[in-house]
Amino acid sequence: MAIVIIESPQLSSDQKARIGERVITALQHEGMAPGSVVVLFQPERGDIYVDGLLVQAQATALAPTPFTPAPKAPVQVPASEPAPAFKTKARRSKPELEDLKNQLMRTLQDKGSLSSFEAQVALDLKECDWAPATLRRLFTELEEAKLIVKSGQKRGTRYVWKGIVNSPQPTPSVKLVKAEPEEG
Repeated sequence: MAIVIIESPQLSSDQKARIGERVITALQHEGMAPGSVVVLFQPERGDIYVDGLLVQAQATALAPTPFTPAPKAPVQVPASEPAPAFKTKARRSKPELEDLKNQLMRTLQDKGSLSSFEAQVALDLKECDWAPATLRRLFTELEEAKLIVKSGQKRGTRYVWKGIVNSPQPTPSVKLVKAEPEEG
């Protein structure tokens, strides 16, 4: 089991949860087994974050610190592109699956409807063996939430977004014609 100890005088519970999730995810990307990483925050003495849960949090007053480190430039990972490790590891974490589900919903909103194969291409998951089964589960969750409607069977199955589609719909052009005066 890996233990990561973070000593910081000022962190809220939300900050601890975000940092803990990032540390655990990074170590899992490097091959650590899920459930084998513990993040311990100190000097709060006892705040422990393990695989998506804040196990123990003690209420402490946040004291101001005289030393403030210079802010570092944040490392930005594009939310729309899963990391290569995401695609090759045996299991995906809940945040990774939620991100994939959100990408799938945005794609459905943009296109209106998708087949499983079109979803794999749109989400750049064509090379992933796990993608068809995972997408079927995500489509089922969206269908149970009444966000999409399933039509067709087997290879002809399409998933149709029930809400407003984001793609601009062409408006018919109106041509005005001047009426000719009638003779008579």
